Amino acid sequence: MLSNSPATAREVGTKTMQGASLMVLRTLVLYPIGLFGEVSLARLLAPDDFGIYAIASFITVTLAGVMEVGLAAALIQRQNEASNEEYQTLFSFQILGISALVLLAFLTAPWLFPLLNFDIRIRWTLLALLLCPWISSFGTISGVKLERELRYAAFAKIDVMRGITYVSVAVGLAYWGAKSWSFVIAIICSTLVKTWVAFRQAPWPVRFRLKFSGMGQTLRFGAIFQISTLTSLLRDHIGVVLGGPLFGPQSVGYLNWAKNMTFYTSQIFTQVVSRVAFPSIARVRQDSEAVRQMTQTIFKYVNLFTFPVIFIFASLIPEFVSVVFTDKWKPAIPAFYFYSIRMIGSNITTLYINVLYALGQLRTSLRILIWWTLLDWVLSLLLCPFFDFTGIAMAYGLSIVPISVWLLRELRHFTNIDLKKSFYLPLLLSATACVPVLIFKSRLTPSWGTVFGLTAGGLLTFILLLALVERETLLSESKVFWLAVVKRQS
Repeated sequence: MLSNSPATAREVGTKTMQGASLMVLRTLVLYPIGLFGEVSLARLLAPDDFGIYAIASFITVTLAGVMEVGLAAALIQRQNEASNEEYQTLFSFQILGISALVLLAFLTAPWLFPLLNFDIRIRWTLLALLLCPWISSFGTISGVKLERELRYAAFAKIDVMRGITYVSVAVGLAYWGAKSWSFVIAIICSTLVKTWVAFRQAPWPVRFRLKFSGMGQTLRFGAIFQISTLTSLLRDHIGVVLGGPLFGPQSVGYLNWAKNMTFYTSQIFTQVVSRVAFPSIARVRQDSEAVRQMTQTIFKYVNLFTFPVIFIFASLIPEFVSVVFTDKWKPAIPAFYFYSIRMIGSNITTLYINVLYALGQLRTSLRILIWWTLLDWVLSLLLCPFFDFTGIAMAYGLSIVPISVWLLRELRHFTNIDLKKSFYLPLLLSATACVPVLIFKSRLTPSWGTVFGLTAGGLLTFILLLALVERETLLSESKVFWLAVVKRQS
């Protein structure tokens, strides 16, 4: 079992800083690649194509992904290293669960699809995507071992190679007229690359084995985590589950596009940094001061990276759509605004839920997630009759407010975070940086030059404001950041 001595806490803290630094650099590499892919696909494909893929991937990749999260997270959260038998049991359990879900989807498709008014094209897309869960199951154990060892450089390599594979295949096929199949073949290829690289980085003896003796606590943790994941599945895909039957693939495509675009303004950073937080805080959870420092530092810099992008992109989204994405995406603009509100709150929810997981507060997290899911669904059902598919995005934007407040209050029972510096200051500076953007855009004709010029101007304004307020702190913390990167490289 790992010690919780100050030396261990410092070692984990150093690895966390190195990991966060590498994951941020990884994101800076992937960000332009992913954004290029999204822009290219939005220009080459129709909203229907986005909708068909979103529905099919929900049924296969996302649903089957539930089977790998619970036990994997339980093995990551444990203080002591799992045995090969336990890893093989996780693999076997995952294979059995995925196979059952795949068989269920295959057998019920002829009856379920007409009932839900799904396009016949979705059926063939779904069948092709059924390959992905089986492929990814061979890399799950490798991922667990890498996270336990805090080997974030390996994760950065995996993510970069997967991202490049996905974008190059998807954009190439879309250019040649493959439509929704561009997504399908790209995700299969990127899953193969991800699994292959992960297994090479952390090989393990593949074997089918079911041995549950001595795994009682791990199974209980995994079961609760699994239920939490299921609530996220039902919550994050209301656009597919509710919007698909009610409004059709085109509306799902609009919602999926708006969600993806706001993801690139925020969650692309938040999720990868929170991914560092979970295993790191789990290692030092007995040291309250180490937990506080890690959580506050991560929260502060996630907000500093993402809030200005969220605000500036939201300020210029009509111009971005007109110039960059083309006018066929205009119906999705209102949904984009509400998803942007969701992303601001998600900086709190994504990190804080992971911190509660790391602290072993599974039941508390589950209670919050269940109420959050219910709130999302109730608001969606109430708003859709009046606002069509945009009602789902409105529900997302409204529900995040009380849930964020709840999580902020809940974490105070375990550690005290300075919200003034880590949340309110980045929020205020980001909003202020948008004022000149809004003023100048009303006087300029939209074009590639003006859109990207205003974006650069808004970001520069934010950096100058931040330097005025936090200059000394930023210099010292930036030095720590670069020293961590240099130390890792050496």
